[in-house]
Amino acid sequence: MPGFIEQEKWKSFLDDFTRRNQFRATRLEVVGEVGAQPEEEYLPLVGVNFEPKGSAAGSVEVVLGGETIKDERHVERLITKVRRIAPIVGMHGVEDGLGFEDQEGAKTLLTFERLPEIPEKASKRGAYQGH
Repeated sequence: MPGFIEQEKWKSFLDDFTRRNQFRATRLEVVGEVGAQPEEEYLPLVGVNFEPKGSAAGSVEVVLGGETIKDERHVERLITKVRRIAPIVGMHGVEDGLGFEDQEGAKTLLTFERLPEIPEKASKRGAYQGH
């Protein structure tokens, strides 16, 4: 993962990353010996937090879920002993996510998903008639 963020900047970088990307649809994958294993898809980003002190020092928590407290969709992924964090930048220079690597070399990828859009000019064939 090229372009690593310096460790002393992790907290401010992740706070800014959260502000820029909150509620974007995500995909969370854990990369291991058998390849990338998806943990979730399309949940909105709630936040990415770095814990510099205490019993969880050096950990990053990725929080994904519904946009309201009543929404039961929720995933929290704690990445302990983080060694490196790298932004994932798309072909057009757009922020596409983050990559994390822990001290054992395990990687977690948080990427943004593009939601399908309804075309501006939809076909009239098969359209709902309202009867």
